[in-house]
Amino acid sequence: MMAITVATSECVFVFLLFLQHLPAGSGNFTNTLWAHQCDPGSEIFACTVPNFFYKPNHNHSTLVAPGTVRKVRLAYPRDKILLRDNIVAYDAVLHEILKRPRAVQIENVIIKTVDLPLDLEYADFSSNLIATVSAPEVNGSEYALRYLDLQYNRLTAIDSLRTLVHLETLLLAHNRIVVVDGSVLKGFPKLSGLHLGANQLEEFPYADLPATLEWLVLCRNDFANVLEFTGMYAPALKLLNLQDNFLNSLNIDSLLAAAPNLKELLLRNDFIAIDGASEIEHKLQEAGIAHDKLAHSDQESDYDEEDGDGDSYHHTNQKHQAREYIFSGLLALMNVCVMAWGGFRLYKALHSDK
Repeated sequence: MMAITVATSECVFVFLLFLQHLPAGSGNFTNTLWAHQCDPGSEIFACTVPNFFYKPNHNHSTLVAPGTVRKVRLAYPRDKILLRDNIVAYDAVLHEILKRPRAVQIENVIIKTVDLPLDLEYADFSSNLIATVSAPEVNGSEYALRYLDLQYNRLTAIDSLRTLVHLETLLLAHNRIVVVDGSVLKGFPKLSGLHLGANQLEEFPYADLPATLEWLVLCRNDFANVLEFTGMYAPALKLLNLQDNFLNSLNIDSLLAAAPNLKELLLRNDFIAIDGASEIEHKLQEAGIAHDKLAHSDQESDYDEEDGDGDSYHHTNQKHQAREYIFSGLLALMNVCVMAWGGFRLYKALHSDK
């Protein structure tokens, strides 16, 4: 009997040790391990919670916040995060747990899927592992979303975003997008800014740009040879960024006709010949349009000096994620070993009296 009591005590200890390693224990919390409060002072602007746990169909954290909170920021600041695999999805359940905020920011974790709710107006899910975004039609209702940041993820297309008719800013840089369906762009009647830099685009449906678009970034894609703007009409377009592609010519006359209010054109590090660049620069100067250095140079790319911080951050983020995966694996292995040890001691204790 004494042996059984000792074994039971050992199992309880092992269980408590296992709970100690669960990834939701740090940050601001109440007397319940899973209930988190906003960082002091943040609830006035955006309720900030560093360590929050949510995996569909598992135990999850809850948010303790005033009813007036309409903006929520999870996994921030990054230096207070224990593990980055605590949130793997954003869906209707998590949206409800967060008290249906109008704005949400969850970046630099490992969210893989996003199911957009109808009432969300601002969403920043940058620097995750998102490959799937779902926004299906819902009984004729319209999504309220106006600002969507999905940079540094794993999207390959934007077709699933076609229902977001109120979008004004869409950031999709550093994904794996290979094609853009023009019919999706036509469905954004309020779109003002579109960032598709650092994807894998070889073509782009300029003719389908919404008339409201004011800035378009297409740098670091795979556009090659001559760029035409047939059928394009973008009366509000002020900035066009085509830097770091493989263009050797540009139909500047068709661009000026298609974008009569263009203020800035960026073509740095494309492969436009010096004579062609001179003609383009002359026409841009006549039209009063600002521009960068157009002629290709064999010198080191200015991009690395000016814009490299984004890539540097992304590479650093990847290293952090790799270390965290290793740490999580070692932690899981340790838990298995501890549980196996506890089970062995229990088995030994139960059979010692026989």
